[in-house]
Amino acid sequence: MAINPKKQSLLNKSDFQKQQADKNKKRRLSAQQIKRQQQLEQQHRLQQQQVDPPKKGLTKLIIIGVFALTAILFPKPQLITYKKLSMVTQSVYWPGLPGVKPILFDSILQPIPALDRNTLYLCQDVSKPDTCQKYAIIETQGFIAALKHLIIN
Repeated sequence: MAINPKKQSLLNKSDFQKQQADKNKKRRLSAQQIKRQQQLEQQHRLQQQQVDPPKKGLTKLIIIGVFALTAILFPKPQLITYKKLSMVTQSVYWPGLPGVKPILFDSILQPIPALDRNTLYLCQDVSKPDTCQKYAIIETQGFIAALKHLIIN
């Protein structure tokens, strides 16, 4: 047979009420602490957002500056129109860099420019002047015209 033990109250009513009040205080304090923590996190996020945009803006300015410097310093292709006798031709000419030879995009011949005299020499072998032919430059156009010519042809 099972014996049903009597439930005994270990605390009297006033002690029980004090214990419940303490639990409620702890709950309220923890809720307040959570609110404070959330407020601190929001303030931290706002501070990060205020600090980050100048860094992003500075990075963009640096990238734009590098591209601008590259565009200014590096030679750009030109579309040149040249002729010999009655034959007129257009080609994209890239003047090269120090240590890199100039290139005529649609020719295997090596160009030697004399742009100040409106002359272009095209050579099979630069070391042998006999293999060079002289062409008169009629017109030079800029980078955009050279790009259009390369895309169309």
